[in-house]
Amino acid sequence: MRGALIQAVAIALLAAVPALLSAVFHPKRPDFSDALKEGEIAVRVASRDAAQFFWIEARALHEYAEQHVPGAVPLNEDDWDSLLPAVMQNWPAGKPAVVYCSARQCDAARNVARRLREFNTAPVFELKGGWEAWLALRKK
Repeated sequence: MRGALIQAVAIALLAAVPALLSAVFHPKRPDFSDALKEGEIAVRVASRDAAQFFWIEARALHEYAEQHVPGAVPLNEDDWDSLLPAVMQNWPAGKPAVVYCSARQCDAARNVARRLREFNTAPVFELKGGWEAWLALRKK
């Protein structure tokens, strides 16, 4: 019995080493910090001055249809070519944009924001925490 316990502990310790290394060094590890990265905006700041931003949703169209930030327009990578003209036409000159998608580590908002920066001289921000952060703030 004691030998089995020692083996179980040894296996658990051996498994913990690669798990910890992966958690620290994996290129797609979740970012649990609250520090803003370049190009990001905090949900509290963006929502406090929501009317000062042009809101762009990078989620799928069916998610946009269900619920979105008031006044947001849809623009995602799958429908980029068909949605971009309306976005560019409705984007007030010089007004900063906030792009959001679902989930804390969503690449869609980052990719849409990067592409939009090529088309417009106004600042384009990614909403830190995305749609879930917006909803959480609204529930408070």
